Amino acid sequence: MRRFAFALLAGAALTVVATAPAMARSPFDGPYVGAFAGYSDGDVETTVGAIADDVGVDGFTFGGYAGYGKTFDRFYVGGEGEVAYSDLDGDRTVGGLATSFETDWTYGLSARAGYLVTPTVLAYGRVGYQWTEFEGTAAAGTTAVSFDRTFDGWRFGGGVEVAITDNLLSRVEYTYTDYDEYDVTVGTSVGGLEPNAHTVNVGLAYRF
Repeated sequence: MRRFAFALLAGAALTVVATAPAMARSPFDGPYVGAFAGYSDGDVETTVGAIADDVGVDGFTFGGYAGYGKTFDRFYVGGEGEVAYSDLDGDRTVGGLATSFETDWTYGLSARAGYLVTPTVLAYGRVGYQWTEFEGTAAAGTTAVSFDRTFDGWRFGGGVEVAITDNLLSRVEYTYTDYDEYDVTVGTSVGGLEPNAHTVNVGLAYRF
């Protein structure tokens, strides 16, 4: 239900900006596609029985994004989708279990809103929803469990985008993603996993 509500909200926002009255064209107006690369550092809050610990994960991520935006005087609103490969991994012993995690594909939808500091510099904030595939293992002696699950959660952040030319946009941004908890059972131990990640990306886009 939450995914449907967010998708509906994002669609409504895109409809509003796409049907707004025409104004003087800004380099940030219209549809665009781009590519990005970045680095993520986070942890998986891991609970095994009464024992809780954080398993650190970090690594590089790269992918593509596409969206649409519109400026109203100095204010900007828009929507954006992305898909990326996320190469985070890490391991740690938690409650006597040798535990490891790694990520795979990630994708998300976001709404962006910002302010034109100058006609070619946009400072913006982002709020969205992210889905990321996590793989993990936990083992103690001959007892082991593995999983491959897509975690989902809210993503927040912001950045600065610069119009290099009328059609070429560069950006740098920071985001924080807080994923929902997932319950697991290893042998007779019941626990939970709750990942989060801090990410810094740089991107380059072409506006049509």
